[in-house]
Amino acid sequence: MNNVSIIGSGSYVPENIVTNKDLEKTLDTTDEWIVQKTGIKERRIAPADMLTSDMAAYAARNALSTYSINPEDIDLIVLATNMSDHLSPACAVKVQEKIGAINACAFDIRVGGCPGIIYAMSVAYQYIASGTYKTVLALSADMNSKVVNWEDRKTCVFLGDGASAFVLQQSERPGIKNIKLHTSPKGYYDAFIPAGGIAEPITTDNITSGRQYFTMNGRNIWEYATTVFPATVHELLEEGNLDIEDVNFVIPHQANLNIIKEGLRQLAVPLEKTIINIDRYANTGGSSVGIAFAEGIEKGIIKKGDTIILVAFGAGYSWGGMLLELH
Repeated sequence: MNNVSIIGSGSYVPENIVTNKDLEKTLDTTDEWIVQKTGIKERRIAPADMLTSDMAAYAARNALSTYSINPEDIDLIVLATNMSDHLSPACAVKVQEKIGAINACAFDIRVGGCPGIIYAMSVAYQYIASGTYKTVLALSADMNSKVVNWEDRKTCVFLGDGASAFVLQQSERPGIKNIKLHTSPKGYYDAFIPAGGIAEPITTDNITSGRQYFTMNGRNIWEYATTVFPATVHELLEEGNLDIEDVNFVIPHQANLNIIKEGLRQLAVPLEKTIINIDRYANTGGSSVGIAFAEGIEKGIIKKGDTIILVAFGAGYSWGGMLLELH
């Protein structure tokens, strides 16, 4: 098996900022309530004419240009998204076109949204470790603003749009040390979009009743997330023969500031050893971990030699984590 390392990372969030004060004008809510319940102060919302493939391509270009990687050297593109430009074909093929990765194969994977980038990286890792490909672009992009009801404060205040990118490559030393992925059908209906699939096709009646919008059981999600977040970190530490003190950063999915704080409390990890951006971007779905990681690199917070755990949890239920060392 070949060793695999991250050689580049990037992210993208739209320019348009929607603050809690903006939402106060149209919703029965307040800035204070949103901050108390979620930690969110504002979120980024894509313009009406922007596509998921546009956001993914922006994040990909950011990763490639920052680290001087030629897109023609990309062998494979793996895009995790639940919100493709079209139901078929793969959104990743449009990303391939937009970034000029003319020699790559490209496909989508679909998981429970929020752990998307970890699942995409795990697929990339396997293709490189097996020797099938040398350089793989792993992406996640979610256009959450297009699938929420902006009259429902129980969902729309939580979400924002964004994309993240990682370039993985065969390496002499192991950068990615361990990956853990899990799913459980127990929470299938706790966070989902009822209409739009084969089980419930889009109809006039469905649209009238709002069945095309994302729904969530907040209490069940809290209990699930605050359980699997620390459990996954412990799982990675045990297999890596590490203690939590050996880890420089634990970067969790930016679902809710209270979930983040509770998970870190259970792990005895101080806030100084994580990266938080939910206050500025809200929950960007499968991209949130990657956006936080890329910001940590850009700001010089994360440095070469650091040991990092990425952990994310989402619908399905689906969750996963990754233990890595940055070379």
